Amino acid sequence: MTPDPRLVPNFLIIGAAKCATTSLASLLDLHPEAGVCRPKEPHFFSMDAQYQAGWDAYLKLFAHCQGRKAMGDASTSYSRIRYHRQAIPRIQRHLATPKIIYMVRHPLERMESAFAEHRKTPNGAGLMDLNDAIQRQPMIVDSSRYWEVFDAYRHAFGEAAIKVLWFEDYIARTVEVFQEVCRFLGIDDTFEPELSQQDRNERAEIHASPTWDPVLRARVLDAIREDNLRFLDHFGKDRNHWGGLYA
Repeated sequence: MTPDPRLVPNFLIIGAAKCATTSLASLLDLHPEAGVCRPKEPHFFSMDAQYQAGWDAYLKLFAHCQGRKAMGDASTSYSRIRYHRQAIPRIQRHLATPKIIYMVRHPLERMESAFAEHRKTPNGAGLMDLNDAIQRQPMIVDSSRYWEVFDAYRHAFGEAAIKVLWFEDYIARTVEVFQEVCRFLGIDDTFEPELSQQDRNERAEIHASPTWDPVLRARVLDAIREDNLRFLDHFGKDRNHWGGLYA
């Protein structure tokens, strides 16, 4: 069956991973005017194998979104631009004016959560601890380079097309922030989702905070400091926004 050409996504939740993207995507999927592809992370624009499956195969993932005003893809790999440099050019090629949602959080806590999730996958089974993972998997650190990602997307699509969400705000005021997203997407912002129906990524649940090697922690902070401070400054956030991390 040929996919309906009207079922083309008009928003992307690009990440960052471990910043409540699963929750937001599931709440948007409850909205009568919105829908998220199934699966929610097809990685079409980032992964060569998925991209080579073709545009028609991708659009079929939105078949259940018939009649929805906002249709989205929540692949967090789209924010891993150091590892998927083709993602943005492919998005530009296929989507005329997509709206981009970018979720961020305390950069080290995001790394800890990413490690917890990765350790529960086959590829992460051999990782000894957080410090081992960070030294062997640089993507864990690079996914907290928020300015680098935001700047790349704003140059590609314009700053007005990007909605940045702060994890701490989303957790504290989920419905309010959700309704901000609805206004950004041009859908009914009076809709209140049933929060008990939201999905969460349980693989990343942390029962105890991982122990950082102090030298490695300092090295990681030094690597991302300029990026994160530029990001905080751009959005008028206090440099102590993440608990004095850069005080």
